[in-house]
Amino acid sequence: MQTSCARYQEQQQQQQQQQQPYIVPQPQFAQPLVKPEEKRPNVMKVIEREAIARADIDGRSKMFVRRAAPRDRLCAGDVVLVETQSSISESAGTTNFTGVCIAIYRRGIDTSFILRNVVHKIGVELRFMAYSPLVKRIEVVQKGEGFRRAKLFYLRENPGKTFQLKALRKMAQSAASTKNVK
Repeated sequence: MQTSCARYQEQQQQQQQQQQPYIVPQPQFAQPLVKPEEKRPNVMKVIEREAIARADIDGRSKMFVRRAAPRDRLCAGDVVLVETQSSISESAGTTNFTGVCIAIYRRGIDTSFILRNVVHKIGVELRFMAYSPLVKRIEVVQKGEGFRRAKLFYLRENPGKTFQLKALRKMAQSAASTKNVK
């Protein structure tokens, strides 16, 4: 005679065989993105590298590498054009913002940068997340020259220094000429 425990185990096995098999998700990366020189990889760093690789659609991660040459990376003082989507559901609505990069915060997947511009005599600063799905394009219009600091917060008190940049002066003139045409 079987004990009640053995009968219960048989019933559980039969029920499991009758049920649908589980769907096991396939990994997106065959091997974890581990650097070869790492003996014991830090799990959080590996997860962060994979997240950046997933979010880096157009190669923008090269702009935010700290050890890259200054001509290849985004630096404080550069004039930058950022094209953003207004919402994820609507792909038609985009907005462009051009400004001087006054700060960059390199924090892996949370990397962000602040752009400053003067619109209608009012200083406007916007912070953009580099790997956000709403940011469609990041383009360096002009490399900054003569800036020796990592954070250019002094441009807030000295708005005239911002307009010494040739690219911003040209954009202000083109905006004024389009207003005159209308």
